[in-house]
Amino acid sequence: MQEVLGKIDGYEADLASERGSSMARCRNIRESINNVLKEAKARGIPTKELRALVKIRKNENKNKEIYEELEQDQQQILSMLATAEGVKDLPLWRAAAMNAIGEAGATAH
Repeated sequence: MQEVLGKIDGYEADLASERGSSMARCRNIRESINNVLKEAKARGIPTKELRALVKIRKNENKNKEIYEELEQDQQQILSMLATAEGVKDLPLWRAAAMNAIGEAGATAH
């Protein structure tokens, strides 16, 4: 029993160490992002609006991935549900429609 607990404790310590290393790497990446934001501000780009744009793009990409994971018939059903809910004109649907048009054109040739 002590041997098993010792192994688990060792792995828990490894996890804590990895978590700390990961947090340090993330802190460095966040610092790099903040440096780019400072650079943008120096160029006259408003940072609050830039952050909002980054967040919007990130969410649109995430939504597009969710949509693309569905089978084509599921996408059609989701499209009908979106129309019924009045959200068909949101950016997700425009992006998905453009993507579908692009794929249809690629397969037609």
